[in-house]
Amino acid sequence: MAERVSTTRYLSFTLGDEIYGVPVERVEVVLEMQAITRVPNAKPQIRGVINHRGSVVPVVDPRVSFDAGLTPLGEESSIIVMQLIYEGETLTAGVLADNVSEVLDLADAELEAPPLVSGGGRDSFVRNIARQGERFIVLLDIDATLLAAEGRS
Repeated sequence: MAERVSTTRYLSFTLGDEIYGVPVERVEVVLEMQAITRVPNAKPQIRGVINHRGSVVPVVDPRVSFDAGLTPLGEESSIIVMQLIYEGETLTAGVLADNVSEVLDLADAELEAPPLVSGGGRDSFVRNIARQGERFIVLLDIDATLLAAEGRS
């Protein structure tokens, strides 16, 4: 009898040349790029808000959180609407992506802890690193990433 392998599904997306992943169960929908309304005095990571199903949803730019500038908005850009948990409440936020790639099934054995490369806060955004062939996929701790962007952590 074959040994059962535990896997988790991740939605992969790109920011620049890097590939990131977030757990599929946290993703509500992937939207094509649409107009984002800028909110005065919002933190730089908050690019603005969109109307999603009658609700105002903040749109976070992860590149700003990662000290990589602003995400350029183009035809391939997407907004990944996600659910996160903060103090027992479910919150909805959008995340900008250059391109949404695919859903990946990653075995737990493929996941490695992130290396301790710096003393900065960026490391706390990374849950694991997965290797598929020659490419690395950075699996984000989406709660930490979004909550830091919203100034709540």
